[in-house]
Amino acid sequence: MSSTAGFIQVLDPCPADIPEHKEVTGELLSSLKGKTIGLVENRKFHADTFLKELQSVLKSEYGAEKVIYAQKFTMSRPCAEETIEALIKDCDAIVHGVAD
Repeated sequence: MSSTAGFIQVLDPCPADIPEHKEVTGELLSSLKGKTIGLVENRKFHADTFLKELQSVLKSEYGAEKVIYAQKFTMSRPCAEETIEALIKDCDAIVHGVAD
């Protein structure tokens, strides 16, 4: 009886972690007064509650002129590129809120 050594190949279905680098274009904000701030919700539990409160604080305590609220389609996927591009075009700063 002959015996042969076998092997098992395990494949990892997870994508490689490749960080995305985006350069800051423009000057850093010294104040939020009169600025437009984008808020992106990740759709996790309580993210909406937190960001709605943050929206109020940005306007009442920091003088933000306008807050644009956006939601990701699902928590498990990156935000749609067209959503990010629209926020970049219309906002002075963007906050991506994560909650659980």
